[in-house]
Amino acid sequence: MGRFSSKLLLGIMKGFGMQPWWLIHMESRCFSGMMSILEGYRGKIVRGNLEKVYGEEGKKFESGFYRNFCDITVESMKLFTASKRSVIDRVVYDEKGLELMNELHAKGKNVILAGAHMANWEMYAMTFSRRIAHKTMAIYKKLNDPVIDEAMRDSRERMGLVMTEIVECKKWMDEHVANGGEPVAVGFGFDQSPQKPERAWWTTFLGVETAVYFGVEQWAHRYDAAVVYGSVRRVGRGRYKVDFRLVVEDVKGLEQGEVVDRCLGELEEEVGMAPSDWLWSHKRWKHTRPEGMVLQPRRFERKFGK
Repeated sequence: MGRFSSKLLLGIMKGFGMQPWWLIHMESRCFSGMMSILEGYRGKIVRGNLEKVYGEEGKKFESGFYRNFCDITVESMKLFTASKRSVIDRVVYDEKGLELMNELHAKGKNVILAGAHMANWEMYAMTFSRRIAHKTMAIYKKLNDPVIDEAMRDSRERMGLVMTEIVECKKWMDEHVANGGEPVAVGFGFDQSPQKPERAWWTTFLGVETAVYFGVEQWAHRYDAAVVYGSVRRVGRGRYKVDFRLVVEDVKGLEQGEVVDRCLGELEEEVGMAPSDWLWSHKRWKHTRPEGMVLQPRRFERKFGK
């Protein structure tokens, strides 16, 4: 896409987002209704993923998925122009979770914040820096379109979050730690499919053989960081609640894979409570386990599905 086309698209998204919240949600309802009737965004992938986990029962979650997908899409466009206060007011943080983060900060602990594409994770990512004492950084993959990428970064960073590309994140963290920087909370999205299946951690997730990013665990050991799961759930139209749950405070002495296993268990619990709110349109199970790769057993699995 050319630079002019990108700027035009960005202008359209910002213009759409200048509408009031109630109106974009009304329009989202129309969009999701059409998607449910027609093929829908990545319809074959959505249905295939739901069937892998729920069998024939997965069909009943399709319309709910499209409602969630359309809501987070229009809300993401709204975030370009929404006031900071209007966004903050729409994301409530559980007090016990905030107490946990405050305690870890008081101890001087860096934190790996494991999270997933549940409900509107972007509104959570945009606001958590305002609610915790830690310096905040999120790892992200740079978008192919530089115009949209810059606009997205500017929008998401305006409340204090530092967004760091995957290729630069370790350098950023190493320098921060080496310079004696304040405790930092690093946001990790760990539920996407790894690019290199031969370097992934292979186990089961939602009852399906799955390649999993190992970065959450590697970083926890590298920086002696506590691991906290950031749970996001919808409590109303365009309104969300975040709960920080301790996965493990001290990773020393844990068996290899235990941190990843526990985080997967937390996500399985989230998906079990709100199946339609996970991003089923990801090509989550596109890889086949390479020959010779061991399928790791689960210790903290939440069982449900078919």
